[in-house]
Amino acid sequence: MQKESLNYKNSAGKDFSTFLCVVLCIFLAFAAFRVFFAVNYFCVNVIGTSMEGTIHDGDCVYAIRSATPRRGDIVIIDRGDKVIIKRVVALGGDTVELRAGVLYINGEIVDEPYIDPDRITPSAPINTYPEEVVPEGEMFFLGDNRDESNDSRSTGSLPVSKTLGVVADWSMSFKGAVTAVNNFFAINGEHAN
Repeated sequence: MQKESLNYKNSAGKDFSTFLCVVLCIFLAFAAFRVFFAVNYFCVNVIGTSMEGTIHDGDCVYAIRSATPRRGDIVIIDRGDKVIIKRVVALGGDTVELRAGVLYINGEIVDEPYIDPDRITPSAPINTYPEEVVPEGEMFFLGDNRDESNDSRSTGSLPVSKTLGVVADWSMSFKGAVTAVNNFFAINGEHAN
């Protein structure tokens, strides 16, 4: 009888130790994930309508720190006077041109499925931009809401080094959930126009 009681106590002690080990492992994994996430990503709270059609005023997205932008990426840029969110359409060495709202890169029409044609007034002077070669090491960026965007058409191209981050694809895929979670937990991130 006494042996059974000792076996029960040993078994209960082992079960409790196993439980504590599992809880500790989960906590450590969560802490490691948080550190990894904080080092590699940052939250961006979007202000304004320059990317509407794709990203709306009040949306939250996450950007990858220190990522090198590629053509088509949505980037967070430190313009000096403010932080902006735009789409990179051309990089150093590319020839860029806008004709009546149609984007040409290296002489070819760019398919832009993210652009809402109702948000482009082809006859507006802002939707025409003369052919220009983007200097090496720089990027030419536009807002997806072309009629309402202050972008490279007015500021010119900027050095790629001004990129704070590239918006993560997963963040765009789950933009509604990301925004809801960030709003619920009141996570403040970088504000970008």
